[in-house]
Amino acid sequence: MRTGLYYLNNSGHRWVIFDETGRREQRTFETKNGKKVVRRVNYYEAFGNFATCNISYKGKRINVFPDTLLND
Repeated sequence: MRTGLYYLNNSGHRWVIFDETGRREQRTFETKNGKKVVRRVNYYEAFGNFATCNISYKGKRINVFPDTLLND
């Protein structure tokens, strides 16, 4: 079972984090109406000194910052 941090490419600007169950890490995002949405992060990507999360939302894969308010 995989746990921990794994880099997806040689340059190290994409990575994935597996939790104790061996699945990708879950994060809770908030919509503009205040609804909480839980999504598994496909991968993280470096964006300057920050990181974006690639998640599936409404049938599309999007890159968002962890504190971004999602559209309803």
